[in-house]
Amino acid sequence: ANGSPTEARDYVRRILARLITFVALEHNVVGNVGSLAQDVSFAAFSWPKGRLSGTKQLAMRQATLMCLTSSTTPYLLATLGGPNDWSYLFPATSAAQRAVLAEVFAKFQASLHVLSDELDEYS
Repeated sequence: ANGSPTEARDYVRRILARLITFVALEHNVVGNVGSLAQDVSFAAFSWPKGRLSGTKQLAMRQATLMCLTSSTTPYLLATLGGPNDWSYLFPATSAAQRAVLAEVFAKFQASLHVLSDELDEYS
């Protein structure tokens, strides 16, 4: 509350970097969480102390999570026209609208790359 705007910005940047790191550690690659459920002995992923397996309820919750996160998702950082360009997902009804959407995508990606560089510099 008493810090400068620069200190507040640095604090928020540190929090974002930490959250991104935690998510990356939990999910090796976004969209591949479902492969972790292929081994039935780990279907529940955790179990109560003293038990040899997890509960049915926990296994069902984990299976639901696997179903909802198992599809492949696009990489967040991309370059317009590059191999990971996911701008085609934006619906456009005309060439003019497509151009506007491409510009929005390019600006978003530029901002995202700046944030990525700042977080890399912090790390």
